[in-house]
Amino acid sequence: MIEKIVDPEKMRHFPPKGGKIELYWVYTSGRAGEEFFRKLREGKFIAAKCKKCGHRYFPPRIYCEFDFSETEFYEITGEGCVEAFTVATLDLNEEPMEEVIAMIKLDNTDGKIIHVIKDAKEVCIGMKVRPVLRRPEEMKGNISDIAYYKPV
Repeated sequence: MIEKIVDPEKMRHFPPKGGKIELYWVYTSGRAGEEFFRKLREGKFIAAKCKKCGHRYFPPRIYCEFDFSETEFYEITGEGCVEAFTVATLDLNEEPMEEVIAMIKLDNTDGKIIHVIKDAKEVCIGMKVRPVLRRPEEMKGNISDIAYYKPV
C-alpha cells in the first residue's frame, strides 16, 4: 500500500534509538493460543495433535493444516534440542551486549520455538535445553513467562 503525504504537518519522524511506530491492529491468540497461555501461566506447556493424521503442533492449533481435522491438546515438557542459533551483539539501542537466540525443536512435537538461551558455556546444534519459567507471581499469561532456556 502506498500512502501519499501532501500535508507536511502530517509527516512523522521516528528517532533511530527508542522510537515507537504506531500500530493499528489488535492480535488475538484465538482459542488454542488462549489455552496455551493459560496453561503456561500455570507452569505447563501444551501442544495439539491431529486426531486423523497425528501431526503434532506447537504452538497448539484447533485444526490440522494438512487435513483440516480437529486436534486435541496434550501436555509436553517444553524441553527440546537446538536446531539453529545466533549470537546477538547489539541491543535495540545499538548498545553492546551478548545474547544467544536459538530455534528449538520441542520434544514430542513437530513444532519449534525461538527463544534466548542462558547459563550455557557453549551452545551447539543438537544441544538439549529446557525452559526456565518466571516465578508464579510474575506470570502474565504471555510468551515472556518463559524467562529463557538453559542446557539440560
